[in-house]
This record gives sequence, C-alpha cells and structure tokens, in this order.
Amino acid sequence: MEMLSRLFGPRRRKNQDEIAGRAAHIVVQVLFDVGADRFLNGSIRLDRQFRLRFYAVPPHATTDTLATLPLVELDEARVFRAHVQGARLDTATVGRHAPFLVDGLMRELRARSPALCALPAARSRKPVAAWDG
Repeated sequence: MEMLSRLFGPRRRKNQDEIAGRAAHIVVQVLFDVGADRFLNGSIRLDRQFRLRFYAVPPHATTDTLATLPLVELDEARVFRAHVQGARLDTATVGRHAPFLVDGLMRELRARSPALCALPAARSRKPVAAWDG
C-alpha cells in the first residue's frame, strides 16, 4: 500500500534549502575527489529536475539545462583559490570555505534561473494542532 501511495500520491516539491544542501555536498565531495584546481576550473549545471552536477569541462547546452555556472566566475572561488594555493587541502580548510562557496553558487544560480527563484526557500511545515488531552 505504501508503494502505491508513493507512486500515485502527490510529490513533494524541492526547495532552495535542499538544493543548497546538495550543492554543499557536491562542493566538499568534488574538492576531495579531484582537487581545488580542477574543481575551480569546472562548472556546475542545474537541470529541470533541479539536480546539480559538476563537470570538469564545460557541459553541452541542452533543453534540460536551467543554468550553467563556470566556477571561475565566482568571487568566492577566487578567494578560495588564493587561500589554498600552494597549501594542502584538508578538512578544516574545506569546512571553513565550503559555506561561502555554496552561498556564492546559489546566488549566481538564482540570478541565472527564474525557475530556481520560484521554488520555496524552505520546506513548509504544516502546523501541528494542539492536543487538549
């Protein structure tokens, strides 16, 4: 029964907070997987299902693309490059700079995608009725 309700029930809309969380996950994961230089020379693409993907080379423009952002265009990326140039990339450095990278990334994606701006900022919480017991 639960499978049928998931299949035919109303789908939960994504929100900007969830996409920012996914962006944070991508930033941290890709920085450790490919390194700072390759990450900062890559691009992030947002598709119609509001999925973010990292590309080391510029992706081809498709009808499914809402926005593509070369990371080298971010001011926060230039600051990050200046701080990590010649230094080892460790958890503390990534943890300190990742929130700023994500903020800049989301700011630019919102500027380039009206569909992203149209999403709710956060997941709406249904008010819980008070119980008089």
